[in-house]
Amino acid sequence: MGGFVILLAILMMLQSVFSVVQVKYYQSFIRKITTEQAGTDYDFYTEVVKGRLLRTIVAVVIDKNGKVVQCYCCSGLTIFAKFKEDPAYQGMHLEEIYSKKLQENQLSKIEEALSKIYSRKLEAVT
Repeated sequence: MGGFVILLAILMMLQSVFSVVQVKYYQSFIRKITTEQAGTDYDFYTEVVKGRLLRTIVAVVIDKNGKVVQCYCCSGLTIFAKFKEDPAYQGMHLEEIYSKKLQENQLSKIEEALSKIYSRKLEAVT
């Protein structure tokens, strides 16, 4: 029984350390993107979409017209999941993705996040 308690304590400490590492990575990534875009007319948004097991974090830089300039995606279970640029969405308008959501029931996690960002952007305007 004593060994189980020690193992449980070690696992809890490891989880805490890994959580700190994950938060530091997220903060440094966000700082890097915002520093790159400082002084421009671009907006930066992030959105989290939860699946059954995995979470997907989407970070997107858009221009004033709602066109995607840069799109980054991070999905996975562990701290080893890193943001990767997804060029498939560059040049697309958020409105296109939102319209696709209204027409189709099934969107990818990235498209779902981008449509949520568009909705949030609309709420800020009205």
